[in-house]
Amino acid sequence: MPLWRMQVSIAADGPLARDRFVITPHFNDTLPGSDPQGLTSDLADALETWGGFVGTREIKVTAYDAQGTPPVYPVAETIKNANMAPPTFCPRELALCLSFYSQRNLPRQRGRLYIPATFLPLGANGAQLRPSGGSRDKVAALVPIFTGLGGTDVDWVVYSRLDNQPRSVSNWWVDDEWDIIRSRGMRPTTRTSGTVSE
Repeated sequence: MPLWRMQVSIAADGPLARDRFVITPHFNDTLPGSDPQGLTSDLADALETWGGFVGTREIKVTAYDAQGTPPVYPVAETIKNANMAPPTFCPRELALCLSFYSQRNLPRQRGRLYIPATFLPLGANGAQLRPSGGSRDKVAALVPIFTGLGGTDVDWVVYSRLDNQPRSVSNWWVDDEWDIIRSRGMRPTTRTSGTVSE
């Protein structure tokens, strides 16, 4: 019964790998004769529709055995809209957090996925002081995608490498607070500088 780490990689702002947005949900596959290729394809299709990326933005979903012995290589991959990386229109670091846990909100039983604000409805004036209900609802719409993937034999899980234990997600929430993911920022291309004299 494999435990899949699904690396979801969404292209933005250019062809470089470092410019991609990445999230990594985990799924426990209890189905005999597992089909990771089918799971990557189904997840890519669902997220392409969720994000409005159909025909406009590359989305790649790669499955890894989360409990495999290093080095762990991909076992399946699906790519939609190859080589399409349109620009983003808000700070790349800005995100909304989908928080979740299994039974009790304790360490190793909880997880987070940071969803880029650029894929959320922000309104005509961009991101406001607090995320709108529409933005929170868009993140919440990921829950049925994750819980429905693969049917009843595949569970969206919290996975901790410390105890090597997958736990089925039981609760989730999205706060009305922005998060900052510094590693998603772009590298500087120019600088304004000077010296100080009295």
